[in-house]
Amino acid sequence: MRILFFSPYFYPYISGITSSSKRILDYLKKNNYITVLTFPHNNKLRKSENINKLNIIRIPFLFKISKGYISPQSILYFIKETGKTDLLILNQSNFEGLFLALIAKMFNKKIISIFHCQVFLSGNIFVKIINWFLNLSMKIQLHLSDKIVVYTKDYINSLPYFKKLVNKTLEILPPIEKSVIDKKYLNKLLKLKKNNNWIGFAGRISVEKGIEYLVQSINRLYISNKNIVLVFAGPYGKDVVGENIYYNKIVILLKEYKINHIFLGNLTAEQLSVFYKLIDVLVLPSINQTEAFGMVQAEAMIAGTPVIASNLPGVRIPIRLTKMGIIVEPRNSDQISKAIEEILGNKNKYSNHDLVEKTKKIFDINKVYKFYDKLLTLIN
Repeated sequence: MRILFFSPYFYPYISGITSSSKRILDYLKKNNYITVLTFPHNNKLRKSENINKLNIIRIPFLFKISKGYISPQSILYFIKETGKTDLLILNQSNFEGLFLALIAKMFNKKIISIFHCQVFLSGNIFVKIINWFLNLSMKIQLHLSDKIVVYTKDYINSLPYFKKLVNKTLEILPPIEKSVIDKKYLNKLLKLKKNNNWIGFAGRISVEKGIEYLVQSINRLYISNKNIVLVFAGPYGKDVVGENIYYNKIVILLKEYKINHIFLGNLTAEQLSVFYKLIDVLVLPSINQTEAFGMVQAEAMIAGTPVIASNLPGVRIPIRLTKMGIIVEPRNSDQISKAIEEILGNKNKYSNHDLVEKTKKIFDINKVYKFYDKLLTLIN
């Protein structure tokens, strides 16, 4: 099939949404011709290029509002590429794909939406208006879609409008790749870690992640344990669109509490596997439903590392499925600190051979591949 995939952000931009989508496309490209329509998140990117058989076209834009792109010229790209495609896949949530979905329907093309999350932006009235239009656009695109793929029913059951979409909604866990270790990087981090307890966070430094509550929990633990180091893996500061102010807030908090910390920055898949292997606990302290799953949880569990995650729809599912961690209430630094103490003191309860093997079976990526093979057959 000729597949047209649209996402406002795509590789090499790093986020859970872009990483999972690229894994799916890397599999589908074996038997299909795939074109990716996206926007250039930085001006160093080429207008078009072929990356390992993925034909990527980056659409020019006039300006940005928050994290969204205003691009009247995108209509021309949408019309041109829709005419050449058999199937459109929309990466949700997005605002910009609305006109693409409408054009696809005019061309009588099938549409699949991969729904990662609804966006919950906080801020002034202007930000709230942006958020409203973004989610309105996304809802229209979902209604225009022939099939909708979601990670968990737990998440979509928390969104009232999905009751009208349930008949075309399919559930599959996200694609989690097997971990491969970068041995050179392993030796580097082993020297850095020494005998300290590493509490890890993996992901973008962004508001919805609730990192300030993790920092506050470490401050509480410092009363009895000075050997704790907070280790961040993933993009931060100017590498995360629209989140530099929040990153600076976290840095100020770390300095105020005098917390030992390390920012490792963007890591390769092999380096990230080392990070998961060496940390003692991974914490995902998300505060709202912009976080719908948290793939980093599953990646850490497969590496044998227990997890602490917020009691949010979808986010709590990996721990419920595997029993490899503790669920805490959002915005509760006291619960996070107690959960860290519990896991550090009872590591074998939350991570052992049987639990890890069970987790590997739950998140077997081949199940995801088979799901998409069946989906393409069904919709063709």
